Amino acid sequence: MSLVRFSSGLLSVLLIAATACGPAAMNTGTAAAATTAADTVDARRLFEENIEAIHKRDRARYLATYLHTSTLARNGPGGLELGYENWSARRDSSWPDTLIARNLRVMPIVPGVVYGTYCYTVTQQDTTSSGVSERVFVKTPEGWRIAVTTAFGLAAGAPAQCK
Repeated sequence: MSLVRFSSGLLSVLLIAATACGPAAMNTGTAAAATTAADTVDARRLFEENIEAIHKRDRARYLATYLHTSTLARNGPGGLELGYENWSARRDSSWPDTLIARNLRVMPIVPGVVYGTYCYTVTQQDTTSSGVSERVFVKTPEGWRIAVTTAFGLAAGAPAQCK
C-alpha cells in the first residue's frame, strides 16, 4: 500500500476547500458514498482529459480543465502563484516532446472535492526530468475543474518516487 504525501501548502488548500463545502461534507451513509464514488469517477475523467490534452498539444482543451478564476493555485519549485489571467500556460506555445504519466491516483476529500496525483517523466528539447504532479478537482456549476495544480521535479540523480 502506498501513501499519498501532501505538501504543506496543498494540505492547507484542501482543508480550506473541505471547510468551504459546509454541511454537505458531513453527509454519511449510502447517499454520501454514492456521491463520493461519482465524484471520484468524474474527477478522474477530467484528470485523464487534462493529460490527454497535453499529449495532443490542445491548448483550448487543456485550459478548459482549469478554473478560470483568480484563485486558481499553481505551485512548483518556484513557489505558489495564483490566478488564471496571468498564467503563462495561456500564452506559452511550448509543449513537452513526451510526457509519460504513471500511477495516476484520485482520492475523494469531501463531496465536490477530489485530490489527484501522478508521477511524470517529461522530455523537452533533449532534457528528461521526472517528478510528481498533483491536482485538486472541484465540482462547479459548469462541471469539474482543476483548482490547484502542482509539479515538483526530482533533483538530478534522485531515485524515482513512484514505483
